Amino acid sequence: MSASELGGWLRWLEGIHPREIDLGLVRIAQVADNLGLRRGGHRLITIAGTNGKGSTVACLEGIYRAAGRRPGAYTSPHLLAYNERIRVDGEPVSEAMIIEAFRAIDAARGSITLTYFEFATLAAAWCFRETAADPWLLEVGLGGRLDATNCFDADLAVVTAIDLDHMEWLGDTREAIAIEKMGIARPGRPVVCSDPHPPATIADTARQRGALLWQLGRDYRIGELDDAGQWQWLAEGGRRLTLPRPEWMPPAALGNAAGAVMAVDGAHPDLQVDPAVIASGLRHARLAGRQQRVRRPAAEWLLDVGHNPAAIELLAETLRQHPGRVRMAFALMQRKALEVVIEPLAGVVDDWYLLDLDDPGAHSVETTRAALAGIGARVVGAGPAASAVSELEQTARPDDLLVGCGSFRVVEVLARAGVEACNPGDSSRN
Repeated sequence: MSASELGGWLRWLEGIHPREIDLGLVRIAQVADNLGLRRGGHRLITIAGTNGKGSTVACLEGIYRAAGRRPGAYTSPHLLAYNERIRVDGEPVSEAMIIEAFRAIDAARGSITLTYFEFATLAAAWCFRETAADPWLLEVGLGGRLDATNCFDADLAVVTAIDLDHMEWLGDTREAIAIEKMGIARPGRPVVCSDPHPPATIADTARQRGALLWQLGRDYRIGELDDAGQWQWLAEGGRRLTLPRPEWMPPAALGNAAGAVMAVDGAHPDLQVDPAVIASGLRHARLAGRQQRVRRPAAEWLLDVGHNPAAIELLAETLRQHPGRVRMAFALMQRKALEVVIEPLAGVVDDWYLLDLDDPGAHSVETTRAALAGIGARVVGAGPAASAVSELEQTARPDDLLVGCGSFRVVEVLARAGVEACNPGDSSRN
């Protein structure tokens, strides 16, 4: 296998289907059946939501590994390598296995065209079957009801926090978006909702579908968080667990961990694990690029891929607690409104360095500079990622926190410039 073979496949996948996003399940379901990927033999958890999907998958992956299982985790997008999207037992699968999966899918599809994400979803399922991964953890890409992952029936569904995102596809209210997310629910099977303020349509849709709903704040809740980072997980019947907070998870995002715990603590008996291993699993769960701290000789970095209002509010809360200067390397893709992202950060960021992503899909440096000027923010430089790392680190004081945020692309380019954020396989059982 040549070093560029996987890259060649990925370039081909980008153009095989006439539309980048083509929501619907008929095409992918047919190919999945041609491959025999929907015959079962494993347990499957599907995770939908606007914020917290990656955190929830990371917690579930860590818990099942601590329990001695070999979970298969499918997430998107990746930061540095495509393999990061498909992990078995905490490790990305090999390029050779992904290529073998692509070949099998291409042979099975006949004249059916598939999108890039549909190919990726089928490749993950193929890899999980071939490696006997169990359970399968599938992170929804867009919405839920018509997302490619929903061609597989979830034994248990998790719906995380709902926010306004992808409104051109999902609806322009939280209530409408929640209905789309709840499309992953199945009759007679459990749904765990970890939204702390769930739209009423979550419960309404669960009733309509005959799904069994476990809701944060009603069926389980988060208790006290102490100074040592221990928190209480509480459920019906006086059930109580004392658990560690994953170091990369802000306290305000503990609902994601709580939802993962509910998923493994009895919402589905076949997916239940021994409570004794839950703490170990959370302690060693890892998630690259989500409020991840990277310590370098010159300064400490915090990298965060969040780019919608709720994720930015979580980041702002973390930055507000930093005692020194906060200096930001920032860029944003054009599908996101600049003002919505930069205004919550205006009061907690001292200096802004504008990243030139060399990407036509990103807001230009000039546009971003003008938006920041409009709110009185201080811009100290602009340029590619390598220049940002060099200039910010050379002028950093000992108590400065350097931050990279705005999109997955920001974290990717900073990682390639030396601020390493990607740590697949670092979710240990120890």
